[in-house]
Amino acid sequence: MSDLVLDVSNLTVKFPPQGNKDEAAVDNVNFQLKKGEILGIVGESGSGKSVTSLAIMGLIQKPGKIVEGSRITYYKTLEKPTELTQLEKKKEEPENPDNKPKKWTDYRGEEIAMIFQEPMSAFNPVYTIGYQLVEMIQEHQGVTQEQAKNQVIDLLQQVKVLDSDQELEEKCLQQLEEINRKSKSKKNIPTTQKIKNYIRQQKEACLKRYPHELSGGQLQRVMIAMAISCEPKILIADEPTTALDVTVQKGILKLLRGLCKNKGIAMIFISHDLGVINEVADRILVMCEGKVIEEGKKEQILRHPQDNYTKGLLACRPPLHIKVDKLPTVADFSEDKKGIYLSDQRHDVNLIDKIGITDNQIQTRNKAAKDKEVLLSVENLTVEYGKSGFLGLKPNKSQAVKNISFEVYSGETLGLVGESGCGKSTLARTILRLISAANGNISFEIDELSDKSISKKYMNNEDVREFRKNMQIVFQNPYSSLNPRLTIGEAIAEPMIIHQTQPDSEKRREIVNALLNLVGLDASIYKRYPHQFSGGQRQRVCIARALALNPRFLICDESVSALDVSVQAQVLNLLKDLQRKLKLTCIFISHDLSVVRFMSDRIMVMQKGEIVEIGDAEKIVNNPQQQYTKDLLNSIPQFPEDLKWELEDTVNSSQSS
Repeated sequence: MSDLVLDVSNLTVKFPPQGNKDEAAVDNVNFQLKKGEILGIVGESGSGKSVTSLAIMGLIQKPGKIVEGSRITYYKTLEKPTELTQLEKKKEEPENPDNKPKKWTDYRGEEIAMIFQEPMSAFNPVYTIGYQLVEMIQEHQGVTQEQAKNQVIDLLQQVKVLDSDQELEEKCLQQLEEINRKSKSKKNIPTTQKIKNYIRQQKEACLKRYPHELSGGQLQRVMIAMAISCEPKILIADEPTTALDVTVQKGILKLLRGLCKNKGIAMIFISHDLGVINEVADRILVMCEGKVIEEGKKEQILRHPQDNYTKGLLACRPPLHIKVDKLPTVADFSEDKKGIYLSDQRHDVNLIDKIGITDNQIQTRNKAAKDKEVLLSVENLTVEYGKSGFLGLKPNKSQAVKNISFEVYSGETLGLVGESGCGKSTLARTILRLISAANGNISFEIDELSDKSISKKYMNNEDVREFRKNMQIVFQNPYSSLNPRLTIGEAIAEPMIIHQTQPDSEKRREIVNALLNLVGLDASIYKRYPHQFSGGQRQRVCIARALALNPRFLICDESVSALDVSVQAQVLNLLKDLQRKLKLTCIFISHDLSVVRFMSDRIMVMQKGEIVEIGDAEKIVNNPQQQYTKDLLNSIPQFPEDLKWELEDTVNSSQSS
């Protein structure tokens, strides 16, 4: 046990609710962590994962409290253990020069560091990233500003936010050669000093960037650089990749695992996705309702889970190598339901038959969709951002969408997939007339519109109102999509008031209650406010609001990317059921091809504002033609090969029987 760095024993954290006795958010949790080991903690929102990590960091806020008898022991060396739960008490004692008590500030950052889930909220927006990183290093290491600055540059190169010196030199040479070629002169011959100046300028420019000038993936990498800047013994990563693209996520997971193995850092990696945990962890600890359900080596948990809750988490993520009609949820694995599981010997054939789709069924659905009329037609669409030219100067514009054309058939779901910045959301907002198109035409084929071209800059008010009624959107973040001052009932009824589709308040109330029932919520929540609901419940409310006007067309813009995999499965099943019941036509936007494949009849892949390929969902997933699509597929976190193929064989055999 000489490599032991953390021992958590009988950890219990309570938060007293109003008028009741204390409620345990973490209940008697026990685990150990060794040098260089990566422990994955997995569970749904509210399972106690983050509270456990905050307790280790000493960040539990009042009225929350760590219960007496809980122990969190940190071992800098085996001979010098520190009881972290006692640090606050020592802080209040009078200081003795001969025996100065340790404080939390002596451990946070230098010994134990944390990567938080939301990078944008973890940085001060008024300071550059360079200033904040230098400040961190100087605070803990006591080095000069120049030394700290050099360390920051090295860290940013390690996490791939800044190119290496060799890569910067190659870019400089390419630029100088291009200048020489255009000028046809020998005056700009590359010199050592020019290369050094270029490298220095690039490094300075990177340090002077503000948090809002970096993408989510880049900012997450900067946070990783800050966390490892003091080479801590323990690193806690709390959902560091939840809302990131699969390609960026893959790079961050590889980076974190490499740092731990190369530098001997012990890491606690928190996630709700067992596919992500499989990519990075050595051991897995599963939590539910504040308790540890089971713990063991990664292979043991993934191949032979003992608890139904773990089986549910494994099964509810959309599979990539088989088409299903309905996703299992954690509720399907409760004690009163058999459910299914990838490697369980007790297969429920009836449930597998319900969720599995044969190739013949897929072909029939695709043919039926293409035989229907075209509802949305996009022709040579271009969308530009930037400023126009002034006094004859060249316009400074960039094209977010570049001359794309496609059609959406009535009743089908077109999946739109690609990395952040590829133009997915810009395209969706242009279709909705929230952004103006520079060129091209968008036609919406409904009888109610007198002029079918909705990309025209000038539509009369009557046509705009009719168009808004027939096309709605479900946004990515359910927390910011609802007005916190409006009750749930008022939020859902608001579109009917604005568009004057139902003037009678009593009938509006009846419609709202029916919509709540339609999305799986009880009508009794009518007068409750958004903050009283979970993320999955809020997203259901947003879907109900989008359906209030009985639209023909629905756009889902990353509507499940920030949800737990179990809640995600429920929302995806709901959207699919609603599409069939209401005969909706949908564009489903995501960066995750496994989710898009589950939802879509056809898939369109975008990169840098252009369509890379478009076709039937099964053909795109099983036989991609472009390397970019293959890269997206390869970036999706997967379970071990034997688990993946066992699931496929199980479904195939059940279908044949």
